[in-house]
Amino acid sequence: MEVKQAEELSKMLSTLDGVMKAKVILDPESGELSEVHILAYGDKNPKQIVRDIETAILTISGERIDRRIISIAQMGGEGQTEDNTPGFKVQSAGLSEDGMEIEISVGITMGISSKDSKKRGIKSFKNVLKLSAEATMEAMENVAESKLKFSLDEIREVTIEDRKFFIGIMTVISSLGMTKELVFSGKIEFNSVKDIAEAIIEKINSSGLKF
Repeated sequence: MEVKQAEELSKMLSTLDGVMKAKVILDPESGELSEVHILAYGDKNPKQIVRDIETAILTISGERIDRRIISIAQMGGEGQTEDNTPGFKVQSAGLSEDGMEIEISVGITMGISSKDSKKRGIKSFKNVLKLSAEATMEAMENVAESKLKFSLDEIREVTIEDRKFFIGIMTVISSLGMTKELVFSGKIEFNSVKDIAEAIIEKINSSGLKF
């Protein structure tokens, strides 16, 4: 099997009922399927998902695979995997300056998927807050394949006894029609971009949103 065929197969498997994301890995020497990674929703029996994957691969490629190469990670009902780790995680978060502008970069992972988002704007701390939140939300939308949509309603800095905090409001809509207005907050420390990204993710992972 060629790399392009493997990519097409990954896309086809991602359309199966109960499957959120699929990734097929080939043996670099033989070109044969060596691993099949599946990120699935938590409401379907994993054994049935494995059977569906086997049947789909046999039908599409004509290859009968060993089911032991299939690994499945399932999302729980509250945006968490079965081992209770968060559905979303911060992979990277940073800020760079270019003259009078700043660029915010945030990388988000969920299961085997990862996406980055970058936002640029004029150099101001207010923009650091705003762009950090927007980049985080965009990366989450992309890694969830638009099954979640975000709107940043407001984010501001709050100072209490010389300590700086941020507080923000976001509206989240899931593909299942659930809408929630959520408040996120945290202390501004060394990496404010990461502080904001982690606060947003913590709120989403504990929100009970299903998508």
